[in-house]
Formats: sequence, C-alpha cells, structure tokens
Amino acid sequence: MSRGHKLMVGLGAVLIVGMLLVAAFSLGVYVGEHGWTWRGVSLAGPQPAPRPGGGPPPPNLPGLGQPDLVGRVRGVEEGRLSLATPEGPRVVEVADQTRVRTVEGEERPLDVLQPGDLVAVFGHPGDGGRTLVADVLVLLPPR
Repeated sequence: MSRGHKLMVGLGAVLIVGMLLVAAFSLGVYVGEHGWTWRGVSLAGPQPAPRPGGGPPPPNLPGLGQPDLVGRVRGVEEGRLSLATPEGPRVVEVADQTRVRTVEGEERPLDVLQPGDLVAVFGHPGDGGRTLVADVLVLLPPR
C-alpha cells in the first residue's frame, strides 16, 4: 500500500470517528431533554397541553374557568352521572348541592339531563381523590 493510500484511509477513519462523536453528543443532548421514551416526542411539533377531560373547549363560561371533564351523558342514575369522554367512560358523583346550568347561566333541574347531552363538569375530588364530585354541570349546546 502506498503512502497516499495510507493517508486516505487514515483521513477516512478520522472522519468516521468525528461523525460518531457528533452523533453521540446529539443523542446525549436529545436524551437529556426528552428522555428515552416516545412520550416526550411529538412528530407534529409543539402542541398545547391537553385539557383535563380532553373534550372540546366549552363556550365562554364566565367565572368557572376550565371544566374538569367534558363528555356526553350516557345515563343518569341515583347520585351518579355516566359520561362518554374522549378518554373513555367516566362516572361523576352528583350531590344534592350540584347545580345544573345552561351556557346562558339559567338554572335547570338535574332531571333535564338526557342521554346524548353534552355537558361540562366543574367539581372537586371525592373519596380520597378517586372520584369526581360535580359542583356545577353546564349543559352545552348540541353539536
């Protein structure tokens, strides 16, 4: 092997080692920012944080803020409201002091809720944080 060939092989080896170092550094930076799992990766670019309940944003509800849960009524039983949400079925406890309102702010009785109605639930955790107890149910317009 001539001196020129040895020089080219050496230069190629240095280039490959340099590329491996850059790749290792880049991987270290990526893992440091996102971790090892796909949970931190978004192929669609940065997205806003998901809202609790995952449903569509309700119309302007002054004084209430973001709902804890949004879903369609599946059934109304004694002290419980069964909802279909994007995360799957959920059960919300309904107390005597739970109020039902329309988007316009009108008070309604609990028995106006029918299967298929879209509602936003504002409440607090109950039973040690395992359930959601509704304080206010807002009856949203049909979509």
